[in-house]
Amino acid sequence: MHSYLHETKTGASKEELRIFFADARALTDMTTFPKVRTYGDTKTQTGNLIHLKIGFPPVMLNWTSVIPLVAEDRFVDIGIRLPLPFLAWCHVHRIEERTDGVYAVDELLYKSIFPSFLTKALILRPMFKQRERALMKRFPVRFQSIS
Repeated sequence: MHSYLHETKTGASKEELRIFFADARALTDMTTFPKVRTYGDTKTQTGNLIHLKIGFPPVMLNWTSVIPLVAEDRFVDIGIRLPLPFLAWCHVHRIEERTDGVYAVDELLYKSIFPSFLTKALILRPMFKQRERALMKRFPVRFQSIS
């Protein structure tokens, strides 16, 4: 298994991020690479199956994850039906309040048919950088002047 970590500083409160991530439909707004569509029950709740279609129309592949854990500041999704190149996927979504702001933290454990450096360079980094831009647009960090 390989790991990947991505952190995004937001201008949101912990509660705003918790509400935002409480529904997997947030993925459809945040992710354009690859395109993501959700269907079925999209609530981020323990035991729920999240069904996605991902890809580039007209080729959309099925992805199904189960949500085994939801807590106040985190939830986990584990891929149970994955398209190639992924063979395994465990994604911990955390919301962390730090002294300098509130962060959305994505921690992945995954297995891919590609070498890790290719998976990160071609799929994970572009996908999470794009999500970072979407989160920053939705919850911009406001700078305070010091007088």
